[in-house]
Amino acid sequence: MISWPVARAAAREKLRSPGIRVVGACFVAAAALGGRAGAVSETFGGFGIAFLLVLTLALGAGLLSDELDSGHAQLVLLRPITRAAWLGGRLVGAGIALAALTAGAWAAAAVASLGSGHALSLSALAILPLAVLWGFAWLSVLAALGVILPSWTNAGALILGAIAWATLRGTLPGVLGHPEWGAAAAELSKYLGPQDPFALAEGRRALGPALYDLCWVFFAWLVAVLLFNRRELARRRA
Repeated sequence: MISWPVARAAAREKLRSPGIRVVGACFVAAAALGGRAGAVSETFGGFGIAFLLVLTLALGAGLLSDELDSGHAQLVLLRPITRAAWLGGRLVGAGIALAALTAGAWAAAAVASLGSGHALSLSALAILPLAVLWGFAWLSVLAALGVILPSWTNAGALILGAIAWATLRGTLPGVLGHPEWGAAAAELSKYLGPQDPFALAEGRRALGPALYDLCWVFFAWLVAVLLFNRRELARRRA
């Protein structure tokens, strides 16, 4: 289900992108500042999580459509490679880039924390794989959206959907005269996308969100493959 040559090419493409490099550099700098205060676990919490979100969106925007619109995907698929393997390669390649940049931010925070005389806790060690899992779950969602949406609009659709839901969740219960529905809407929000798994770093009882994110990875990946297999690809332009 994964073409590793495609994955390596996708990872190189993403890591060489100037925009992604800028976001990654900002992420590393913010993580280092947090690490100086000994807050390695906060690298992916609070303000730091905003950089992880922006990085994930930047990596997932146009993940499939850029290759499809340019005709490069059609050329690659002339070789003995299945559509599922090509899609898996693109997704995993973006995931490799996400893991590399996230690890860089974590390492910057850890080095800054140790340099300031703070010890690394077990929760600080656990936060890195959980951050990569959460980001990769959202990358899978972006890949599924990218099968049917052109260019970077998969990321735009995800952002607009989140804003629209937050607006409805905050205003609709009051408009309808049922403010108690706000609690139900807040609970429903937990299941409309990958969940924050970082509480697992503090205790095993928080294992649920991490497993839920794994389900999102495979579910969104499966949906993306099913949609992509039904899509008719335009011929490569001369």
